[in-house]
Amino acid sequence: MNDLNVDEAAELIAIAWIGRGDFDASEWEAAVAEARQRGAGRRASKYLLGMPMLGDWLEEGLEAIGA
Repeated sequence: MNDLNVDEAAELIAIAWIGRGDFDASEWEAAVAEARQRGAGRRASKYLLGMPMLGDWLEEGLEAIGA
């Protein structure tokens, strides 16, 4: 996860947020922008790995955005 660039990290965080219910799939651009604004690239791996249900949220987020 440390090899992700800022855009990749922001998108991964956005997927987790959508899966968690913080954003709706229709708010994809807003979720990515928010993740970028919060400095997604700097501590993305630590932030994501700190999510206790990361796998579930990524799966749900991917389903929600149709990926």
